[in-house]
Amino acid sequence: MGGAIAAEVYLRFHAPPRLNLPFYNILYPYVMFRPIENYSYETKETFAMSHFKSRVYVYTNEDGFRIPSPRYKLPKEKPSGQLRIAFLGGSLVQTASTFDTALPGSLKRVLLDRYPGRDIEVINAGIQSCVSRQSLAQLLFMVVDYHPDIVILYDGGNDLGLPLTYESRANFPYNFQTMQEAWDLYRQERQQPLWRLALERSDLYRLVRARLRPDERKMTPTADAPFAGTNAIPASRIVADPNFVRNHVAAYLSNWRKLIELSAAYHYQPVCVLSPAGGFAPEHAVPVMMTSFHLDRESAILWLRALDMLYSEASRQIAEMRGAYPAAKFIDLARFLDPPERYFSDLGHVYDEANMVLAQRIYPDIRPQVERGLREVR
Repeated sequence: MGGAIAAEVYLRFHAPPRLNLPFYNILYPYVMFRPIENYSYETKETFAMSHFKSRVYVYTNEDGFRIPSPRYKLPKEKPSGQLRIAFLGGSLVQTASTFDTALPGSLKRVLLDRYPGRDIEVINAGIQSCVSRQSLAQLLFMVVDYHPDIVILYDGGNDLGLPLTYESRANFPYNFQTMQEAWDLYRQERQQPLWRLALERSDLYRLVRARLRPDERKMTPTADAPFAGTNAIPASRIVADPNFVRNHVAAYLSNWRKLIELSAAYHYQPVCVLSPAGGFAPEHAVPVMMTSFHLDRESAILWLRALDMLYSEASRQIAEMRGAYPAAKFIDLARFLDPPERYFSDLGHVYDEANMVLAQRIYPDIRPQVERGLREVR
């Protein structure tokens, strides 16, 4: 007994610290997460969200949509003559130093420059760590109340990268495993006998069980191995399993189909965009992978192969969808930003300046939808 207690104390003291998973959103019905409403955040320090580093200013309205200033009015009732575009997606939509330097704000600047004197509103309805299934819920329960004429679903990074990091199940929220673990622990504390609960809390017991039953070994997130969740799967399995890749991508893109099919009911023009990734150039991506995810070089290269397979399959299936939905607009930007070190602050997020490059790239493709919308709202 004394030896077990000593081992327990030693393992607890030397165990790597558990990762404190950040939540930038609040729990909310249907979408699970949404940005904090009526929020104001201004930094004194500068961050590398821009090549030139800048302070960060974040303001949201009563529904958590990012707005240019605390006093900015974004009424749900659309003013007569206004064209409204709603942007759905994750942090690639929501975040930047300011509203104007985020992707929706950058597109708004492009449109106001192209159509001077017209009333054009671009709504930033992005949610950090959001997957496309949550974006659909966000659309149905919040965004349609603002009567958008065009809805742009800009995603891919979270949906396609999730199996490697924290959630292998398609369309599950990014941190859903954390919620499951918390709920399981809550139930265990009230259902299990004390001796069983003590075992489950024991580092020594977990160490022994992992050695005796390696097939049940869990990948607990720690500060030394971030984003390695209990439902993540090895890159080697993804690379070796084309059926998984095909089915995972199909499940992700089923949300694009729903967005298009819902457009008839809610009278908006649908636009689906596969966001760019910075993981296709090994000379740039491998060092980033090794640093950010604490991988050795061989593992980092395998991760990049898995990501390449997922994105390539997404591009293939998107090409097929164009024939099935000729009235919708599909834009594949997966490999658009090159060289990656010029545009990406990591493997997915881009610098503020890159959002303007993306907005200028997106505009020609959506120009017919924009001009149709402007004619209809006159």
